[in-house]
Amino acid sequence: MHRFARLSLITLSCLALLAARAAADELDEVVGEVPVAATETPATARTTTQFAAVDISLGNYKAEALLVVLAVGLVANYFYGSRTNAALSTTWERPIGEVLRENFSAVGDGTRVLEWDSAADMLFYASGRRHCKFVQGHVMLKARQDAVALLNDLAANNQEKVELEVVLNDDDAAGFVFAAVPRRRAKALGRDRYDIATFAKPAASDRVAPAVAILSESGDVTSQLLDAGLGDMLNDSDALLEELVISDSPVEKPDSHDFKREKKLSAVIRLPAASDANVRRFRDTLAFVFYLVDFV
Repeated sequence: MHRFARLSLITLSCLALLAARAAADELDEVVGEVPVAATETPATARTTTQFAAVDISLGNYKAEALLVVLAVGLVANYFYGSRTNAALSTTWERPIGEVLRENFSAVGDGTRVLEWDSAADMLFYASGRRHCKFVQGHVMLKARQDAVALLNDLAANNQEKVELEVVLNDDDAAGFVFAAVPRRRAKALGRDRYDIATFAKPAASDRVAPAVAILSESGDVTSQLLDAGLGDMLNDSDALLEELVISDSPVEKPDSHDFKREKKLSAVIRLPAASDANVRRFRDTLAFVFYLVDFV
């Protein structure tokens, strides 16, 4: 995070220097010596030489003033956005840490749960749990410290979320491909992922919300997962669990048929507004994901 702070401050300093340089150049243009009359002698000219009056009105420095205002605004936005994201990281670190410590013996570096990767991104890692090797996750906040990136997030309607991937034990989990994703994402997911495009097919179910699409390799697997509580969670139109993918096949098409299978459970959980009730909802959703690790 400190690295990004230095880069942003360097950028803002460059803007301030550009504004100062532009002002200096314009000042040079309006400063000049009064012309020497032809009838004056060199001695008289030396004594009468003077600088012309300088018109230092704000109208002459509109561009420079705008640059200064922009620089000040970017500095203020950077510190305000960084402070807001720091407060949000504290809010979400608590339920993430609680759930991870309930499920894993080794969480983070032993002191911190979340590790800053940028001013808007945090990572976490935990290991030491039955039925899986480890979990790695990514907390993605809006880039509030970066005005341009924040505008892009707002225009694209990018949501704050947690992405996590659990690598399952090879001998424990039965091999299958299953995905529950927003219906608007189903087509792109089937096009971009080899495992889903090759092994999964659409599965109709009235036990999930209409906005959710089920792609599954096995009808029995679909029924078992829905019976395990996934159906109730996905039937809520305001559910925080946005995506769930369980697969033992590679995402990219392998070079040969003799490829190594690695079973993984991936989930995307939307981060709602940071209220006490929503923090509890998020905690329950994250705990349910790890419940599925035991179930599958």
